[in-house]
Amino acid sequence: MSFPRGKILNNNIVIWGAGKIGRGFIGDLFYRAGYQITFIDADKKLTETLGAQGFYTVYNLRSEADQEKKLIDRFSILHFEERIKVQAALNSTQLMAVVVFPPAFEDTAKRIAEHIEERRLRKDAPPLDIILCANIHHPEPGFRKLIDSFLSEEGEKYLRQNVGIAESLIIRMAVEPTDEMKKEDPFVVMTNGYKLLTVDKKALKNNPPDIEGIRLTERIASEEIRKMYTYNMVHAVYAYLGKLKNYTTVMESINDKAVQSAALGALEEVSRALQKEYNFTEQEMNRWNQEVLENMANPILRDTINRVGGDPKRKLQNKDRLIGPAMLCRKNGIMPYYLTIAIACGYMFTNPEDSSSVEIQDYLKTYDIKNAVRRYSDIHYEVDLIQQISEKFIKLKKHGLDWIKKEEPVINAVKNAYERGFSNELNIRGCAQCAIRALGEATGKVEKGLFQAASGLSGGIAIIGDGSCGGYTGGVLYMGSYAGRRLDYLDDGDKIAQYKSYEMSQKLHDRFMETYWSVTCSEIHKQIFGKAYSLRTKAVRNDFEEAGGHLDKCTTVIAMASSWVMELLMEEGFILK
Repeated sequence: MSFPRGKILNNNIVIWGAGKIGRGFIGDLFYRAGYQITFIDADKKLTETLGAQGFYTVYNLRSEADQEKKLIDRFSILHFEERIKVQAALNSTQLMAVVVFPPAFEDTAKRIAEHIEERRLRKDAPPLDIILCANIHHPEPGFRKLIDSFLSEEGEKYLRQNVGIAESLIIRMAVEPTDEMKKEDPFVVMTNGYKLLTVDKKALKNNPPDIEGIRLTERIASEEIRKMYTYNMVHAVYAYLGKLKNYTTVMESINDKAVQSAALGALEEVSRALQKEYNFTEQEMNRWNQEVLENMANPILRDTINRVGGDPKRKLQNKDRLIGPAMLCRKNGIMPYYLTIAIACGYMFTNPEDSSSVEIQDYLKTYDIKNAVRRYSDIHYEVDLIQQISEKFIKLKKHGLDWIKKEEPVINAVKNAYERGFSNELNIRGCAQCAIRALGEATGKVEKGLFQAASGLSGGIAIIGDGSCGGYTGGVLYMGSYAGRRLDYLDDGDKIAQYKSYEMSQKLHDRFMETYWSVTCSEIHKQIFGKAYSLRTKAVRNDFEEAGGHLDKCTTVIAMASSWVMELLMEEGFILK
């Protein structure tokens, strides 16, 4: 018997994972829709005691004015070793949700594969849809590959043709219930009550469940990234900056001006990057961000810093909630200033009961922050990002967070210069000229003569590569227009201006050395590409472009140089703060 897409035979759902989100979100959602629920879990004590109790309570606390208590009592629960009963439950459904942490993926995939092998032998078995509820980036390919690894060749074919694995967005948060709630019901779940489960429509084999609370999307990848890079990111900012302030709850962080300023700054940075990368409109992002902030600022939940910031080793990974947004900003020419503050704070997060935190802090006792970032965040050629994190880490260690609000004018000016440097190198090329033009745009002091005179300084001078980086030479020239030795003052040598120019140029030199280990074009190339390019021939120039020379490589060098020059000009008082 064949079943066309859309033929829903029953209102059963199997939820693999009876943890807080499994019970407090997926179970709650489908219970309201009248589904018969079967939970499957690895915790034998949980399955026995919850099964014996026969109910559990969900508190959805959306705000002080919108609170709900819901009793869930229409379900069964099985331990995953009850194979016959588990198989019977899976045979009776077309819909399944997997709500487990990534470390449990392999074992879960193995058990699902066993069911798929049995299911394919049944001629009357309808397609099966699996909603994958995992709070990580793009989990479907890895989970599908795990299932594949346990299947026969025929099972793999059946999986492709008859099993949909749909990613979803989990925005409902489950936090620790009060002692009173737990006394009343040991299986109680307390949540923020977020109502929507967004599901990848394209991945489903059957028509989707037509129930309140299911939102379908055909662009799950970009929405998944948006969720991770906004909700999870802001949550991490509150946790890691709040920890530095010795707070215990997220609400304390939200009410702190310095922390909130950094959180809003980080959200603004990544929002602009998301608009550029995924074509979200400004209006869409404004509405979304407002929702993010409103969901965070829920005083009833009393979410803790240690819970939200826990497992920093995972949360500081390359594509996760902090490094991922910073890399996206960098790719799109937006300086991740506030994001790198949060990342630095993540590397400072301490909780003796969190093994991940303990491991990172132990590593930092022997190695510096740059090595830690390379090791735990898997960043290597993005040396500018490593440098930004390192600078913030050192500054935060010395001064804490209170400087953030005070330095907003400088931060804004530096970020503006960065973006103009990136944009100029992306669009008009010629690194020294791009630095000069960007700084002229940022300061309002346009130097047309300098711009023309800098023509030959590109690509390590005359695009040969063995001379100084154009970002460095262009920056030195532009600073000289403020602090340089003047022809009209040679009678007394104009030494004060001359040595001020030396001093500022040395500081710029030191910033290059700290970041790129050199001011020479070819050596900087080795840091950001892994090899040097002498751009004299068209063939090499083509290779350079294919390697991202004007995407996120030299564009970022000019962005950094422009930001450093702006900072130096403000530091010396040439530009008012």
